Amino acid sequence: MKKNVILLFVWIIPLILAALGLVLNPNSFFVNGTILLGWILFAIQLSWNQSEMFYLKAKSIWFLIKNPDCIWNLNVEFTGQFDENIFSKLDNIFSSQPGDFKVIPLSNTRKIYKINTLSYEIKVNHNEISLHLYDLEISYRRSKKIIENELGKLLEELSKTLKEDRSEYFLNINFKEYNPYFGFFVRRLNSREINSFNVKLNINSDKVTISKNSIEIYTDSLQKLNTISKDYLTLSPR
Repeated sequence: MKKNVILLFVWIIPLILAALGLVLNPNSFFVNGTILLGWILFAIQLSWNQSEMFYLKAKSIWFLIKNPDCIWNLNVEFTGQFDENIFSKLDNIFSSQPGDFKVIPLSNTRKIYKINTLSYEIKVNHNEISLHLYDLEISYRRSKKIIENELGKLLEELSKTLKEDRSEYFLNINFKEYNPYFGFFVRRLNSREINSFNVKLNINSDKVTISKNSIEIYTDSLQKLNTISKDYLTLSPR
């Protein structure tokens, strides 16, 4: 609380200086502009070092502009009582998704469904159905759209149709450069000198693992998968 009050005070000062300059002596405003600019730069630097929310928001804007590549690996496990016609139901679900559709049979228990640029491998093993999305290379902005639209709607449709007893979701997002959260935890250290880094967070019954180059999410709820993945991918402070 005290830190937030100090930061607020630091940001109020340049606003007061600017207002006084315009009201009392408009002609000297540009002369004193260097002092005002210096104070603003000081406020930005202090906020960057001391405010987690400011840091994450700045990172979020930078990632939207730079739009770096991410590599996705998704694994979903559905457990329940599935009948022998399950692949017919899966065919209908995937073929009804918008975009170009193609199915590649691999065996009696495995198929690959291609929708636009996404390829889903489905494995059926008695009372378990696995969905895999391997090494999908996409941009940061594209990742957000996949979570909010394509992937979320597909998984919701699968869950409604399968009526599984239990489901588990494993999502790993690997950043080609470095995880933006990495700097959040160790910003005062030289990242090149750190060989390994791992933080595990428990969010109720869900788990989030943050390493130097990736974010890994585990949950047993599709709704939580959508919420947590969007929060962490968009660098929203929790």
